[in-house]
This record gives sequence, structure tokens and C-alpha cells, in this order.
Amino acid sequence: GRPTNFSSVRLAGRSACAAGVVARWLLVVLAPGVMAVGAGAVSIPKADVAGSKDSPIVSRFAGSVIVGYARVDFGTATLPLGRYSASKPSGFADSEQAEGRVTRIAYAAPAGKSGLEVYRNFEQALRTAGFRERFACAGVDGCGGYDFSTAVFKPVLEGVRGDAAVMIETLQPINGDVRALTAWLERPAGNVDVALLVSQSPREPVGMLLQVVEAKAMATGQVSVDAKAMAEGLAQAGHMALYGIRFATDSAALTADSDATLAQMTALLKAQPALKVYIVGHTDNAGTLAHNL
Repeated sequence: GRPTNFSSVRLAGRSACAAGVVARWLLVVLAPGVMAVGAGAVSIPKADVAGSKDSPIVSRFAGSVIVGYARVDFGTATLPLGRYSASKPSGFADSEQAEGRVTRIAYAAPAGKSGLEVYRNFEQALRTAGFRERFACAGVDGCGGYDFSTAVFKPVLEGVRGDAAVMIETLQPINGDVRALTAWLERPAGNVDVALLVSQSPREPVGMLLQVVEAKAMATGQVSVDAKAMAEGLAQAGHMALYGIRFATDSAALTADSDATLAQMTALLKAQPALKVYIVGHTDNAGTLAHNL
């Protein structure tokens, strides 16, 4: 469930590799015939990925550069709410899917910054903005293993524009130095979920993956169902969901983009005058629960 306040985070991350391990070479297959070798081999770009920009809700850590970027008007994101768990499909002992406008930004911090400094700055900024913590972890022990960071960024890597080798190098720490935070903000314009991953390998810049999900109603009316399909659906299942009918915000007035679906409903009822239907409407998830009720 949703939390009631933003508690402090106790960090217990490890800062060194296992005894005798100086570095681990990371071999990553990026595409057929294309490979990149890590452990310091990847150089960080000096400019942001073309066409990228900061989220208007959460800014970047000062001096960071965008190395990966993706934004969709309506999509889904997995919010980690528990430690890493290999037995769970999501990779986490507990998680939740958030829907809405999804922005994913991978950053590389400037040289000389630590993962703890970066994390604390994000934590403070989110708390000040009114976000409430839902989950936080740090280190191998706190986050459930070395694979926690991989479970966060691997499923979304393919859809993020940028240099995959740089993102893997900065987001998958070889020593388990990782911190994560999932937080939530309730606001009239639509709730906001944030999932933050902060990672750092020895002698590497801090990597950050910021995922911001702004709850919004999906644009409907883009696909219509004709009268024949409605009749078949009702005959087979006894009910049918229609997504092409929309109302103005805080109003019972129908919007113009409902006309196509209403016309097909009218055609169906005219063709079957004996048909009796029961119509049920539901609100979207825009606005607060108290307001919608």
C-alpha cells in the first residue's frame, strides 16, 4: 500500500570487492558481432544524448550527463518494492506496475562524486518535494544480491536511446555498491512514481537510472468498435468494454471524440430495437482519490 511518510534510509552498502579481487572484466554482447569490454574501458560522453532532456519533476544531479533516454506518452514501469529475488518474474521480492507517461533517463555523474553523495541529494530533493518513500535499499546485503541492479535496468535497456556499453558500465557495479529508492507523490494533476538506481564501480563515475511515471489517462478514441462487433461481443460474453466514450474533466458532458463510438452504439440499438443494455461508467486515475470519490 501507499506509505504515510518518508522515513530516513539506513545505508549498509559494501565499498570493496571480495578479498583478492581487483577488477572483473565485463563482457557484454550488444548486438550480433558487436561486443564491449568493461572495467574502465568505456569513456563517458561529454554531451547529453541527442533529443534528451531532464524530467520536469526531478532534475539531474549537478554536472551529470545524460547517457541514455526514453520517453513514452503512455507506458508501464516496474517499481521495485523489495529486495532482489531470482524466483520472482520481476526480479524483486515485491514490485508494482505503474502506468502513465514514462520517462527513463540514465546519467553519469561528474568525476570525484560518490554514490552516497548522489543518492543523498536525490533523497533530499524528493523528500522536500513531498515524495514519500515506498522502498529503499543499499549494498549487496540490503538489496538482496549483486543482481539487483541488473534486474532494474536490464529489462528497459533495449528501449533506451544511448550507448548501451556506457549504461552497463555505470549501472552494473562490480562491487555491489548500489542504492535504490522508490517513492511516490500524490498531486491533483496526477500521482507520480519515481524509481531511482544509483551505482558505482571502483574508479568509475557514478551511474544513475531515473524512472519517472506520471499517472495520466490513456488517450482513447483512437480505435473504434463498429455496431456488428458490439453485437457479436454482447452475444458471446453478455457484456463488452468500450473505451471510446470520454467525459470532460469534473463534468458529465461528453467530449467530441466520443461521437464515433456513440454513433455505432446508436446503430446497434436501432438494428436491434428489442435489445436492452445496462451501461456502467468508470473514472480514470487522474486526480486524488478523495476528489474522484
